[in-house]
Amino acid sequence: MKLYMKGLIVFILALAVIIPASAVSVGTGVSIQSGGGTPPVVEAKWEQQAITALEDGDPTHAVAGFQILPPCTFGGKKLIEYYAVVYDEEDNGGVKLAFADVFHPDGTFKYQVNFAKVVPQSTGISKYNAALAAGLVKVGTGKTAAEVLTDLEKGTAAVWRGEAYIDYCQMDGDYSVLVQAIDQNDNYSPVLTNTFLYVPVACGEFDFTQVDYGSVAINRPVWRAGDIVFGTADKPTVRNIGNTKIQIKINQSDMGFGQDVTGAWMVQFDARLGNTGSEPIYDPFTEITLPDVLDRSRLEELDFSIHVLKGTGAHSGDMTLGVVKAGASNEG
Repeated sequence: MKLYMKGLIVFILALAVIIPASAVSVGTGVSIQSGGGTPPVVEAKWEQQAITALEDGDPTHAVAGFQILPPCTFGGKKLIEYYAVVYDEEDNGGVKLAFADVFHPDGTFKYQVNFAKVVPQSTGISKYNAALAAGLVKVGTGKTAAEVLTDLEKGTAAVWRGEAYIDYCQMDGDYSVLVQAIDQNDNYSPVLTNTFLYVPVACGEFDFTQVDYGSVAINRPVWRAGDIVFGTADKPTVRNIGNTKIQIKINQSDMGFGQDVTGAWMVQFDARLGNTGSEPIYDPFTEITLPDVLDRSRLEELDFSIHVLKGTGAHSGDMTLGVVKAGASNEG
């Protein structure tokens, strides 16, 4: 019996030695070879849309560079085409890889776009000429636009293309685009950088077509609350579908209550964005901008109040709603 127990203990100890740990951290390493030949050069680059004007933010091309408008639809997005002219005499522009690193206006990384060579060569040349005529092309230092075209016609350079979407709620402003190429010998080109403008556009969407204040008493303000569920028409909601922060504008008629002999209105209104928002009081036919700000891709309830100072019976009127880029109402 003692021999059996001794053998069992040895067996258990052996298992403890050979059973691997559940998690082990080990190092890794790799070295990318490079060298041989001359590095490629990104001679020119641009961005465009697949539309006749190539850019909807500046269709007459009054300003150099690419400008694109937000779709102003909830969940919408637009496709951007990224182009580069890559010079590589050794391989006739046939580098191993070309790509763009794109950064938001605040400097944070957005995404990397990998390119493919545009074929046939004549198509690439046509793309380059059209973009050049529209003022979209950034030509690198040491080259002229005409020299780039000569390299394309000789076949020592080629046009490369990639594509990626920009969403409706991405921040407005200048996006930086950094393009590089890697040749067949793993040599990296210098970086060529430009920017494109995501044009700031304030866009809002409302889910109601009327505000029913219901039955109210004279000289007693009454609130009617909205909600944060878009699509319930009896509960007012607004959502931001543009690429800027926005504020809400309101202008209401007097609903037939009129004025007294001194010109004082017999009705006043209040409104607020969110149930804790500021509550400015405003007169009929006076446009106000609610002070609270609605961020990109956000929605919030709109609450409305009426204060009838004098009147009888049923009344009706209309309300005009709009949005403005946050802070715009305070500019100038």
